[in-house]
Amino acid sequence: MGRGGRSLTWRQRVNIAIGAAKGIAHLHEGIHPSIIHRDIKPSNILIGEGFEAKVSDFGLVRSGPVGDQSHVSSLVKGTPGYLDPAYCASFHLTPFTDVYSFGVILLQLIAARPAVESSRSSTISHIINWARPSIEKGCIEEIIDANLLLEECNMEMMLKMGQLGLRCVVQVPRERPTMSQVWQELEANLINLAPKYPIPLDSQRFTSRSIHESVSCISNQSEHEHDYSQSIVSTDGIGLQRFHVDMDSVSFQSASLRCLEISIDEDFSIPR
Repeated sequence: MGRGGRSLTWRQRVNIAIGAAKGIAHLHEGIHPSIIHRDIKPSNILIGEGFEAKVSDFGLVRSGPVGDQSHVSSLVKGTPGYLDPAYCASFHLTPFTDVYSFGVILLQLIAARPAVESSRSSTISHIINWARPSIEKGCIEEIIDANLLLEECNMEMMLKMGQLGLRCVVQVPRERPTMSQVWQELEANLINLAPKYPIPLDSQRFTSRSIHESVSCISNQSEHEHDYSQSIVSTDGIGLQRFHVDMDSVSFQSASLRCLEISIDEDFSIPR
């Protein structure tokens, strides 16, 4: 839900996706050494009081690989529903691991549905398997959040975002787009497909608080000693938390923020 309990508009959802994608792309490509987040999910994408998007919770970050190499992890970490199956199977961590997680979020922005949910028959349904048939046949209205049907929703933009989400979650990591390609494609589609919908001046920036429900979060500064430090400031209007990295643990500063949160009531174990 958005501010005041109102549902997010289609444009607000696209803007959130663009802002979050820019932040993750900066981690992958804008700093050296690069950073792989490993836990991209709605609750780790925050919207500040100034409506700036922030990527948060760097507790699982790893230094990115050099060149064409990948980082081999001794233990798979992340959140069920957002974990890249290729990473789970090979223990090879690359920026495309984050791309997979973000693809799941794109589908959630469209459908307002948990990444995984249990049916009455006790089977687990993943949003990718649920959404894929409708997106592939171009019937985005079959899976779109019902609240979007109550407004002048740009169905073509939602379909484009769904198709991009599926490309982010293909099985072969190197066949996925980079995060820079993700935000650039979203931004280009928004410009090309939305001219008939005027953009209010007060909507030029993010005007939403959550994907499914708005959760108030207050993060207190934590202090640790670290061997390596890296500061990230605002870039292209996307504010990232300042943090200090020793590649094993991370501390960062955060003000009072609101989370993009989709709650999942069930516990799901990672298959081995």
